[in-house]
Amino acid sequence: MGIDIGSGACKITLFKIGRSFSATYAMEYETLYPKPGWAEQDSRQWINCAGLLINKALRENNISRKDIEAIALSGVTHSPVLLDKELNPLGNVIHITDSRSASQTEELKEYNELFLKLNFNPVGPMWTISMLKWIKENEPEKFKKIKVIVFPKDFVRLKLTGRAATDSIDAEGTLLFDTLNKKWSTDLTGIINLNHGCLPEILNPLDIAGKVTKEGSLLSGLMEGTPVVTGTTDTLLEIMAAGNLKKGECTVKLATFGRVCILSDKPVPYEGLINYSYIIPGLWYPGTGTKSCASSYKWLRDEFFKDYNKITAFKKMDKDAGLINSGSEGLIFHPYLLGEGSPYNDSKLRGDFLGLTLHHKRENLARAVLEGTCFSLKDSIDFMEKKGLKAKGKYKIIGGGSKSSLWAGILADVLAKKCLIPASTDASYGAAMLAAVAINAYSSVEDAIKINEAYKQQIGFSIENHNKYKKLFKIYKKSKEILTNINHELCEFN
Repeated sequence: MGIDIGSGACKITLFKIGRSFSATYAMEYETLYPKPGWAEQDSRQWINCAGLLINKALRENNISRKDIEAIALSGVTHSPVLLDKELNPLGNVIHITDSRSASQTEELKEYNELFLKLNFNPVGPMWTISMLKWIKENEPEKFKKIKVIVFPKDFVRLKLTGRAATDSIDAEGTLLFDTLNKKWSTDLTGIINLNHGCLPEILNPLDIAGKVTKEGSLLSGLMEGTPVVTGTTDTLLEIMAAGNLKKGECTVKLATFGRVCILSDKPVPYEGLINYSYIIPGLWYPGTGTKSCASSYKWLRDEFFKDYNKITAFKKMDKDAGLINSGSEGLIFHPYLLGEGSPYNDSKLRGDFLGLTLHHKRENLARAVLEGTCFSLKDSIDFMEKKGLKAKGKYKIIGGGSKSSLWAGILADVLAKKCLIPASTDASYGAAMLAAVAINAYSSVEDAIKINEAYKQQIGFSIENHNKYKKLFKIYKKSKEILTNINHELCEFN
């Protein structure tokens, strides 16, 4: 079984080794936006969703909990779960897309040389060190109460096994970690005077972190004594599930946080790129993307399509948007609802619909959001290519948005690239594969990838649509530049 605590939803995958059977279940949890640029979650919802989905998956597939041989965890990175001495959460968890720590980030930039040396990443508001500095300065009493820091998947594993730990790859997302030596760095923790003892034990992603305890069994419905594998980051396991093994293979993730990752034989330490080690030694998955990707479409659903049933809303929105011609009849959307990461690293950018007329309807808005997020991803891909990261072969589209043939088709048209939709794109599927490797059901990660690699769809592209999008993308870029200073001025009214 794979359990994914993703950026916007929990997913559970059951995976039968040596058979074609797998089943995945998902449930959204709420992301709170109490102020402009803020994003946070209640960690209790992760546990509740996981428990409900585990029991549903077992029940609907007539599988006994005794049949689960191992579990592995996957989760969104960077978001610190702060625990007190009783290992209870200290309030809501700051989400990876949060940008409240912009001023703290500016102060931390003086240490960028050290960050790049030890972690291959420059600082930004999305990194754990910036979030912790903000907490220290704005919620000092909470900062003093911190006894342990873990991350979303680790918090769920802690509840299952009683062991507080993280894996070496998730730790890279903190900017508190010495990546090459795989240990917490006193030089980096010293920058914010963080008690080194608060940081969790470091494990390998394939280590058995523990077994389900009696308490864990009551919370989850899993059998007491079931082995729990450490696991690792959601993006890495999505890449693994997509079948990526070689340098140059590329995935584009249509999810809450849109990500483009190209496998490399070395880190690419530039401002605007995120560098992580891959599960296969010697490879890395540098990437970048848009902060508000699927979250933009979810926002549109929640604000403009409230009359639609939430379960079927996205399909109906796709159907509506599909009736609108490419280009949304002259409407452009900038998806900077939480500021933007690459290639601008500007937390003060704001989203907008540009070109609105009385003729436009909400289905135009829906198509414009899908097109605008694709423009933002193209912006990121262009940036990566300028830094020497070249994708080879077809792009593999992953994430929840890959289920939308309209969105995938727009992306292919914008990029003028043939794309593949892997048969399984969920991080929970990759986590289940990882669990199988950990108990020696496969000889290696590479073996598991090769055996399970499969694709359900190839997406072509339209030259006519691409030429239209090429013109619109120039307007998208030009208008972004013109509006930057205006966005910055608007920030004082937050």
